[in-house]
Amino acid sequence: MKYENMSPNVSIGERIVKNPAHRAWLLDCKGRQNFNFHMLTSTLPTRQGLWRAVAVKEWYKKPAVLSLFVIFSSLAIYINSLSGDFIWDDIEQIVENPAIKDIGNIPSFFTSDLWRLISNPTIGSYYYRPFFLLSLAVDYSLWELNPFGYHITNLALHALASFLIYQIGRRLFLNSTPAFLGSMLFAVHPVHVESVAWISGRTDPMAALFFLLSFYLYMLFKDGKGFVMLVFSLAIYLFSLLSKEIGITLPLMLLVYELSFKPQAEPKYYRIKYLKIIGAYLIISLVYLYMRALVLGEAIGEFSASPPLEKRIYTSFGVILDYIRIMVLPVNLKLLYDVPLRESIFDLQGISSLLLLCAVFIATLLTYRKDQMVFFAAAWFFITILPVSNIVPLRPTMMAERYLYIPSVSICLLGGLVFYRIYQARSSLSPYLNVLIFLSLIILSAITFQRNRLWKDEATYFAKMVEDAPQNTYAHHNLGETYRKAGNMDDAIKEWQAAIQLYPLHPEANNSLANVALMQGNYPEAVHRYKIAIQGRPENAESHYNIALALERLGDAEEAISHYREFIRRASPKYQDIIEQVKAKLRASDIDKGQHEWK
Repeated sequence: MKYENMSPNVSIGERIVKNPAHRAWLLDCKGRQNFNFHMLTSTLPTRQGLWRAVAVKEWYKKPAVLSLFVIFSSLAIYINSLSGDFIWDDIEQIVENPAIKDIGNIPSFFTSDLWRLISNPTIGSYYYRPFFLLSLAVDYSLWELNPFGYHITNLALHALASFLIYQIGRRLFLNSTPAFLGSMLFAVHPVHVESVAWISGRTDPMAALFFLLSFYLYMLFKDGKGFVMLVFSLAIYLFSLLSKEIGITLPLMLLVYELSFKPQAEPKYYRIKYLKIIGAYLIISLVYLYMRALVLGEAIGEFSASPPLEKRIYTSFGVILDYIRIMVLPVNLKLLYDVPLRESIFDLQGISSLLLLCAVFIATLLTYRKDQMVFFAAAWFFITILPVSNIVPLRPTMMAERYLYIPSVSICLLGGLVFYRIYQARSSLSPYLNVLIFLSLIILSAITFQRNRLWKDEATYFAKMVEDAPQNTYAHHNLGETYRKAGNMDDAIKEWQAAIQLYPLHPEANNSLANVALMQGNYPEAVHRYKIAIQGRPENAESHYNIALALERLGDAEEAISHYREFIRRASPKYQDIIEQVKAKLRASDIDKGQHEWK
């Protein structure tokens, strides 16, 4: 290797070393941010004292120091989320979930979908995430029902993901500066608040951690660090899949990585070799999909209640552009995005969204030959956004900030690279760039710190959700439930009625109003509301039990018995005491009925 002709004023970030061995040599030898520093120390031994002084002066540029700063920043910015309570899905997935409270249930996490274990054994979901349940079980064994400990885990996952982005950026850009800036943008960006401050949002940081680690280990394998790196990468890729479905985009990312950074004179058999290696990731993907299909069964195909595919695609054009907007300019962030469904592509907003998105995509393709770093970072976004672009139906919302956790790596790394290149270009902006970067990070941090407070408790959370999406029925219903728990029944009823006005057949709101009628002794109204609720959600065991009580009061014992039996069939183990009482009641009813028939 000859580097004699390298100018001492040119940083290694300005040269893309194609040969993996050369890339590894550069990364190993540079130790500090500035490669020229080491080149000069090796060629100018008479100035060792001077260079030692410079090294001491610039200790803060060392990768280890920068790594620690990224980790510290990602933890510090979420420190006020540690006091947050259990919110929304946390109640069912943690507080009321018997499965995570016994370590002996861990094998069942791998043989059941996410919600079947939690709430209702007769209804499945589209989510197979055993590692998420495993993490909750570990947290419960350590902290029981103290939300502080669960938040600690979320912060740790986010800090490790931010650290890995820095390490991946160093190897992509062969320079610490753009990698550091990109990882800092990721660490403090407010679009990640939902994934970090909300305990149940940890599926994204967990999947991202394994996704990034698998990718990083593959980079180490390519840089000659040994076959064991590949083995670990493959295993950790499976962990990512078992955390959240978005991990399945990794093989495609590896393929784009190979295309982006392939050496110009690489023999053909090397390309075939690495394509075969990527094929191993595809095999793991197929094994995972087969496992998932076995566990979820018919639930995978139950998309009948979802909007048609073509309408979801029309809507996704605007949604993807909105994702880019809130990453670049994070204003008007929301807890719930109530996205209207596009009925046709032939409306002004639909066409304009499609054209603009095509322009961004074409610009990405044009960078392939001119700037592989930009191409790879931009391609990361388009590839990882696919699973959350509504090709597969997303519930309960078509757009959520948590869906951006892995795709946002792209925008953050691009941001770091752009800042660095503006500085390197010595443009008119260069003198002000340090101030601009500092202010940007401070503003993003302030927004993140402020938005953490929205996850303080359910009252704060759902009140803000109704403010963000006033036409969303679930927002009103959930706020009503919060008022009910606080004993404020008047406001609870108002919110449930608001949900009914928006959607008269809303099952949860009708069920809640039926409960009120049942408590007030208005049994005909209760039966009417329960029937609407059961029509929308026949799997709701609670509705079957309560309508049976109302029917008994009205003297309709036969129909009440049928609903009692439906309750027993659908009830989760958390209702075991009630199940036994209902069984005893049915046995007594059968005895009475038999005696009556005998007479």
